[in-house]
Amino acid sequence: MALNNLDLDALEIFRTVAVEGGITKAAEKLHRVQSNISTRIMQLEQRLNTTLFHRINRKLELTTEGRQLLIYTDRLLQLAEETEASFRTDQISGIFRLGTMESTAAARLPELLSQYHRQHAQVRIELVTDTTAGLIEQVQNYGLDAAFVGEPVNSEQLDSLVAFEETLVLITAKEKGFQQAKDAIQENLITFRSGCAYRMYFENWLADEGMSARNSMEMSSYHAITACVAAGTGIAVVPESVLSVLPASTNIDRFALPPQFAKVRTLLIWRKDYQSGKLESLKQLVRGLSLKRCHDKRAVNHEQY
Repeated sequence: MALNNLDLDALEIFRTVAVEGGITKAAEKLHRVQSNISTRIMQLEQRLNTTLFHRINRKLELTTEGRQLLIYTDRLLQLAEETEASFRTDQISGIFRLGTMESTAAARLPELLSQYHRQHAQVRIELVTDTTAGLIEQVQNYGLDAAFVGEPVNSEQLDSLVAFEETLVLITAKEKGFQQAKDAIQENLITFRSGCAYRMYFENWLADEGMSARNSMEMSSYHAITACVAAGTGIAVVPESVLSVLPASTNIDRFALPPQFAKVRTLLIWRKDYQSGKLESLKQLVRGLSLKRCHDKRAVNHEQY
């Protein structure tokens, strides 16, 4: 079936409805009347001879075919945007869908994104937080343009750039009176859900000690995790950089992990088939900040001697 009548405007409307979960919100975002949005969706379904949405309690849920079309839509709209941008050498603009781990968003990205915005005010960044596994999947499936994830990343579809290096520490409630990380190894674990890179490092440490995690309690924010640790609910492994931006707690002790489980690099990843001025600018900023950190570290080391 030829798709010569499948215009990009219809695909943009479809994607907005899918993301917003309904006609009303999509109409508000696109500044169109609801009847126009509904008509375009029905025309698209007729054109493709398929149902794209389930109508459930006034909310639209993508069908299997709808999810498949969304993948193609993202790719087509991205290609259209890149085509137009390739002929505009004066400025970089458009939507940049960027994924990140919660820890990176809290401790590392404010400075980076502030610089990016100053340089490219016409770029609208849509920031999505998830676990490393979830972010890798979204980048591979064209749901995100790029993402900051914890290593390792094993995918022939992706390229990567080292962005940051984190030092993981074990945190416990001060009332527990532990003297070292190994003393707390049998406590309940408070962590992000499976797919979190830091959780994997902790579990690898446990395996190295011949043990496994007990009664993992999964949460979605470091504020909640550290609060539960401080209350004596369990232990957690977090990057030191995150603790530096959270409210100081006098009820938490922190302990070093064995060196082979303490150092984790954060990678900026993207698909090998994806190129854009938005991504290249981000890569340049990441490299620049990395060089600055190395220079500052050398300066500190020099002063110590």
